[in-house]
Amino acid sequence: MFFCGRPALAGEIVYSSRGFHIAGGSGIAVAPFQNLTEAGGAGENFANDVAESLSRAGVFRIIGTAQFKSRLPYANIGKAAFTDRSIAQVMGRQLGVNYVVFGSVVEYGYELADDGSRTIPIAGVDVRIVDVYSGAIVFAGSFVKEGSPGAPLYDVAMDAADAVRERVVR
Repeated sequence: MFFCGRPALAGEIVYSSRGFHIAGGSGIAVAPFQNLTEAGGAGENFANDVAESLSRAGVFRIIGTAQFKSRLPYANIGKAAFTDRSIAQVMGRQLGVNYVVFGSVVEYGYELADDGSRTIPIAGVDVRIVDVYSGAIVFAGSFVKEGSPGAPLYDVAMDAADAVRERVVR
C-alpha cells in the first residue's frame, strides 16, 4: 500500500511505504534504467547518476549498473527486464543487497527555441525501489528537473538524482 509521503516539491510526485527510508549500512543495487527518450544512453547515464548520488551519502554499499549488468547472464535474465520488480528481487538476492533501484528516463535533453537552438536542459525520470526480501515496491517517484538556459544537462540530471536520494535517505 502506498501513500503520499512528504509533500512533493514542484516537479515531483512521490509515493512510499509508511515511514520508508533506507537505513545506513544497507546494500543497494542500481539497475540500468529503461530509456524512453531519443537520447542515446540516457537510461544508463541516469542510473549512474543515482548510484553516484547515493554513494555520496557515505553510508551504503552500492552496486552500480556495470556490476548489475555483469551478473545478468548468471541469472538468465535479458536486458528488457529492468522494469520488472520480480526480476529486480531475483537480482537483488543474487547481489546480496537490501534494495534494488530501477526505473525509466522519460525526458533527457534540451527544449528547443524557435530558431532550433538548444535552450533549457530538462531531465525527467520515474524511479522504483524494491525491497529485495519482501518483493514490495517501497518507493515510487517521478522527478522532473529543469535547468537554466545554457546549464549543462549533466547538472540537471544530477539534480534529479539528488532529489531521489533526498527522498529516501534520512
